Amino acid sequence: MADLIETLSDIVLESSEALLGEHGVCPRPQVHILAEDMDQPYVGFVTCRLFYRGADAASALANLGLFPSVLMATRLLVVWEDCDLRTALELPGESFPTGVVILDASLDQHTLNWHPFDIEVGRTSPHGIPTVNPHWGTSARYENVQLLAPIEEILQVWREFRHEDIQETAIKLQEAGYEFSMIEY
Repeated sequence: MADLIETLSDIVLESSEALLGEHGVCPRPQVHILAEDMDQPYVGFVTCRLFYRGADAASALANLGLFPSVLMATRLLVVWEDCDLRTALELPGESFPTGVVILDASLDQHTLNWHPFDIEVGRTSPHGIPTVNPHWGTSARYENVQLLAPIEEILQVWREFRHEDIQETAIKLQEAGYEFSMIEY
């Protein structure tokens, strides 16, 4: 399982760098879903819907826990860009450090992996948005640290296994704007 988590983390960081470098945007928060009791434990991922700053951002995040809850997933990787998320949540402070966070969560604990980066503004994308060249700093790992309230809520929602229809839950989330990328076996 450790190899799979490392591979997923590498893919997340590579795709984050590509989004920043090609489009000038941070990846939206997402949850990667794992079922450790299956032969192929990686189920796929759900990307957060677009949201407004403040309470809508917090609500959108909490709902990322619904689908893995219905699937009764045993492990999640929750991913977000910290500066972007703190700004969206309207947390106090004038500026926040930039970094991709990969939270590896089991049913009873979590490890926060911090991947900081400094930005250098690059060329303008075809959409008129300046791109960003990230310069990665030294990563850090923190066991069972306190999390932002909306991230903690994702975990709480997920850990309350729901006995709801999987397809209906997926449809409701898709209609609300969440995007799915599931593995087909």
